[in-house]
Parts: sequence; C-alpha cells; structure tokens
Amino acid sequence: MTTRLSALLLAASLAFLSASSPFPPPLPAAEKISPRLEAEVSALPPGETLPVWIFFSDKGLDSPSLAADALRERKRSLSPRCLKRRAKVRAPEDIVALEDAPVFAPYSERVASVVPNVRSVSRWLNAVSADAGRREVEALSGLPFVDRLEPVAAFDRSPDSRFVPQGSPSLIQAEGIFDFLYGPAGTQLRQINVHELHLQGLTGRGVAVCLLDSGFRTSHPAFIFSRVLAQWDFVNGDGDVSQNLNDPLDYSDSHGTGTWSALGAFQPGTILGPAFGADFILGKTETDRFEQPVEEDYWVAGLEWAEALGADVVSSSLGYTDWYTFVDMDGRTAVTTRAAERAAGLGVVIVNAAGNERNNVWGHIIAPADGFKVIAVGAVNAEGQISSFSSPGPSFDGRIKPEVCAMGVDVWLAYSRGEQLSYARGSGTSFAAPLAAGVAALLLEAHPDWTPEDVRAALTSTAGRSSNPDNDYGWGVIDALGALNFGNPARADAQGPPAVR
Repeated sequence: MTTRLSALLLAASLAFLSASSPFPPPLPAAEKISPRLEAEVSALPPGETLPVWIFFSDKGLDSPSLAADALRERKRSLSPRCLKRRAKVRAPEDIVALEDAPVFAPYSERVASVVPNVRSVSRWLNAVSADAGRREVEALSGLPFVDRLEPVAAFDRSPDSRFVPQGSPSLIQAEGIFDFLYGPAGTQLRQINVHELHLQGLTGRGVAVCLLDSGFRTSHPAFIFSRVLAQWDFVNGDGDVSQNLNDPLDYSDSHGTGTWSALGAFQPGTILGPAFGADFILGKTETDRFEQPVEEDYWVAGLEWAEALGADVVSSSLGYTDWYTFVDMDGRTAVTTRAAERAAGLGVVIVNAAGNERNNVWGHIIAPADGFKVIAVGAVNAEGQISSFSSPGPSFDGRIKPEVCAMGVDVWLAYSRGEQLSYARGSGTSFAAPLAAGVAALLLEAHPDWTPEDVRAALTSTAGRSSNPDNDYGWGVIDALGALNFGNPARADAQGPPAVR
C-alpha cells in the first residue's frame, strides 16, 4: 500500500470517527470522578461498595470499516418489529448508529478485572455499571479509556402507591354490557373514554407493549389470555419475572402485577385493561427487597432490550431522584431520561409516571418523566380532580409537565402477595401511567404509522384542559376517542404542545 493511500485512509478514518462519535474527549484522571461519586465513596466503610457507572471514551472502532461491520452486525440482531418501528422515524441509512454498536469488549473486560461485580452494560450510554469501592473507583479513573465515573442513581418508591387488598369484586350494581365486562375497572376506563375505542374493536392487537417494573405474576387469572413475547429479570439475571416463592431472597411482584393489569388485564366481569389484546414484553428491573431502592442501570438495560425486541410502547411507573437535584430535571441530564429520549428517537412511545412527590421534600416530577419526548402522566381521582400526591411540573427548564392525567386514586388492579392472588385498590401515578400507555397502544393499533410525537400530540391536543394547560394537570385528563380522531383530516387544524427537541 502506498504512503499516499495510507495517509488518505487514515485521514478518512479520523474524519469518520470525529464526525460520528457522540462521545466527548476524555477528562484528566483527577476529574473523572464526579463530585457526587466522590462524596459517596468517601463515606463508604472499608470494604464496602456501591453501584457505579463507568463511561467509556469511545467504542474502540478505529476505522470506518470496523464501524461499518459493527453496525451491520447490530442491524442483523434487531428484530423485524424493531426495524419496522425505527423506519417510521429514521432514514434507511440511519436505522442503526454508533450508539447501537456494542461496548468495546477489551474495555468491559478490563473493568471486570478490577471490580467485584459487573451489573449491566449499556450500548447507548457506552458504559457499564459495576459494584465498586474507593479502591476500585480510583483504579478505574486511571484507565485511559474511562471517560468518567458517576454513582448509579436510585429511587425509593413513595408510599402512595401501596395497595389496599380487597376480595373478589361484586357486580350486583352492574348496568350495561361494559359495566359487566369491566367490573370495578369501569370507572378508570370510562373516565378516559376507552370504552369508545373498544366499541370500534380496538384492543391493542399487533402492538408490542413493554412494562418495566418490580416483577409480574404471570400466573394471575387476570393474564390467562395474555400473550407474552419475552420476559427477563434484570436484577436476578434469569428468565422468570414472577416472584420465586421458594427463594427468600426473591422479591415481591405485586407492584408490577398491578401496573400490568391496569394496562392489559383480561378477565371479563372482573377487570379489563385498555390494551388487553396487545403483545407484552415484561422486564423485571427493580427490587423492593429489604426496602432497597430502585436502581437506574437495570431500567436502562431493560429499555435497550425491549427496544431491540420491537417494543412500540414502554410503560414505566418508577423514577429516580436520589443523587439528582431539581436542576437535573432538564430533559438532558439523568441517565434514565437520556436513555428514554434515545428510545423515543427510535420510535418508541415512552410513558412514565410523573411521580408521587407533591407533598414530599422533593416536590417535583421525577426522571425520566422530565424528558422532552416522554409522556409524563399525573394522577386524578374518579371525579377528575388532581390527587394530593401527583407530582407537579414544570421541568427545571420550564416545560409544562405532566403531559396528561388518568385515574390514579383507588384504581382497580390485580394483586399478588405470596400465595394470594386477588384484587386491590391502588393509588399512585404508578397506576395512572399504564392506563395512558394502554391508550397509546390503542392509538398505534388504529394508526400504525404514528410516531411518538404523533401520539403525544394526539393525547395532549384532545385532553380535557388542552386549551389551558398547567403544571398540575398538564393538558388534562385523557380523551381516548378524541385522540383517536385527531388523525382525521377534519382535525388537521388541532394544535398540540410546542414541538419537542
């Protein structure tokens, strides 16, 4: 190979990597440990560890040909559902990007040799999370390919989303076919006009909905007809998202069972969710074992997994505030928010609870509900009044939050606790979010070409306070029928919220 040709190839490689890499140049070693992590590790007793994010400076792709090979391989690994959904929002040449390339194996292997345990790996963030103490953090900061280190943020779920177990529902007062079919869930469905979409035969058929939560009792009678495409426990690393009752270290699946039932249960006469005909992807990404907080790295891993499988909608009823401040609720900072924005940019509708923090010290929305493209959902009671706990907006940068509201007070749910499989009333934005996500699935069934921004615009433009949004209700209580008809030519002049970035 001539010297001139070699120089041209090198120049092309450098230009390619400079133009395509979204990752900043590495910091000096002394600046790689974030102040938050420095404070946390300094307080650790000797020998103790905490979850840490290790972000890398690059993907180890030092030529255009290596990058092209990596992206071709990633494209082959994505499901047909995923590629079809991405094609709605991406040009053919942009279906995959550098963020899709795998973390460079020698980097992750070197980290694994330093820490006692690697927790998860994120392509999108070009990072791994691991358990590390002071000594490991200092060693990692000295590696040339490590860009920075931050603590894995966590969130303690507010007590407002606890359950009040109840017996089998009584249908003595049922009036009409929908009252009979929905059982006590009729109140939460009628409030957002779901029954009107069911009358048109919409059930979520053909739409893939992912729920990320604390686990799901798949054997509950509410899900006997549900089609589960995939399930994975990211905390325990196995393929069973239900609680193992023979394992004292496994944790409750009650909360996830409740959120799934609010969205997709099908037990006529007892409970129905808006999108009971959807296909489900179930990710167990959090634990309530020994009151331990939820941690964001498992949520990010679950989101990347579900997106690659072809999820059209992700319903998430959790959030992260620990190690963040309100300044970070700007749609750009929190790790979960950045991951959610990436997924939305790939065509996934992200629906997240606004949070139950109105009367708590935090007092604001929670990440990733602060995302530009995330549909944050607040909670109202059966009369449509904002709940006493529903987190208010705005985001730190002044955007109206939440986007919409649904019933989040005394929501009728499937319940699991140990051997007990029954029903409960639950309160929290945790249960308003899956109702909204179920409506999103119905809209995508009717309008399969709609993008996340289309769904967001339809929901906000037709909700109960669309003409006068505020930071309590957002654009108001959802009107599923209005949102469905938003796509009609007669509604082409309807105005939604400002374009998101």
